[in-house]
Amino acid sequence: MQYKSIKISGFRGFERSQELEIATSNGQKGSGMTIIVGPNNSGKSTIYESFRAISQDKPPSFTEGKRNKKAGDKIFIELTQNEGHSIVLKTNDYAGSESIFNEKGIKKDDVNIHTLPSRRTFNPFFSKGDWNKSTYLKQATLPSIRGRELDAFNHRIFDIQKNQEKFNAVLERVINPLPKWYIDQNENGSFYIKFNYEDNYHNSDGAGEGLISIFTIVDTLYDSTPNDVIVIDEPELSLHPALQRKLCQLLLDYSADRQIIISTHSPFFIDWTSLLNGGKLARTSKKDGAININNLKQTTIESLRPLFSNLNNPHIFGLNANEVFFLDDNVILTEGQEDVIFLKRVIEILGLKVKGNFFGWGVGGATNLKTILTLMSDLGFEKVAAILDNNVSELKTSLSASFPTYFFQCIPTDDVRDKPARKGTIAISGLIDQGGKKIKTQHKPAIFKLFEELNEKLN
Repeated sequence: MQYKSIKISGFRGFERSQELEIATSNGQKGSGMTIIVGPNNSGKSTIYESFRAISQDKPPSFTEGKRNKKAGDKIFIELTQNEGHSIVLKTNDYAGSESIFNEKGIKKDDVNIHTLPSRRTFNPFFSKGDWNKSTYLKQATLPSIRGRELDAFNHRIFDIQKNQEKFNAVLERVINPLPKWYIDQNENGSFYIKFNYEDNYHNSDGAGEGLISIFTIVDTLYDSTPNDVIVIDEPELSLHPALQRKLCQLLLDYSADRQIIISTHSPFFIDWTSLLNGGKLARTSKKDGAININNLKQTTIESLRPLFSNLNNPHIFGLNANEVFFLDDNVILTEGQEDVIFLKRVIEILGLKVKGNFFGWGVGGATNLKTILTLMSDLGFEKVAAILDNNVSELKTSLSASFPTYFFQCIPTDDVRDKPARKGTIAISGLIDQGGKKIKTQHKPAIFKLFEELNEKLN
């Protein structure tokens, strides 16, 4: 069973109904990956909790603090299949904490979603238990408070050990060399996981949060089957960047025939190839206290395709650019990497304070600006500025018409820095000298005015 969307209203900051589009796996790497980005406190974890709530075995109770008063103190969550069938979880029509399931073509017993919270610790000392995946999922509840331990995970550990070879084969793709591990028992009768690193032994209390986090994530994957749905909140927590890269690749591989939804603050988990293969990207944002889900349109994804084959500017969507998607707003676009480098020098030399963050190393040329601006618009960015060279002033005019709420301005020169004459080209006089040390005096008033207007727009 594959799903196409989840709608949420009335849950925490979801004042108005919002819909998250879910990627459908098609056999290609990353095709079933849905990536949710956005700044802190913008609703990403609430989306995770919505999946957890609707996948519970019994209708959960929603405390007063989880119900949005501006939404009538009522919660509504709807999970919809590709075929149009759905299941609804909603609070009582007469208000209050209790909820009911409404099956609209999807049976409650057919909803099996493996959800994993951002805090993935569990009691290092535990009693004996042995739950398979189905039993474990049925016991999952919606915690009354965030950040609680995975208090039922100990029941999975014994089942994992019975399938250790299969589990380790997946674990080794992220952690290599692979630590030896097994369940042991202390004199008090409590069980624990013992890890052996080259004859250095640690129990599960001293193994480190990163290892434990990967351990729990691998558990969601190793015995999953095609068409399974897995939701992970912030998979990057406590992980070194090198491990984040490996884990991302593992999730992308599994999402070829499964639906994997992650919310993340890490640029390492934004994979553009997955989007080209059918994956989805959404950004959460807040306006006047209400959460919005902004889905990247498929037409925009297709328009990005040529940018990934741009051999002269392979960094357009590098890590620096990806970091922008976690900002509240205030993004500054430039044509290329020299613009970023030398405009920052201009700002530094003049002692200016700029209320914005540059997008990576530029957009790879003025002709790419409209595509990147459309991307920004799709993802709900409201305060965006673009600084262009003076020789593309006509482009500035057309972009201003297409994106009237964004700020556009040209520098007073045809390039940001001086460039000497070369065979077939004439010399260009820029804002700043070729070495980036001296700003042309005659251009300083225009520079001050440009950034004054930019700050006013991004304020």
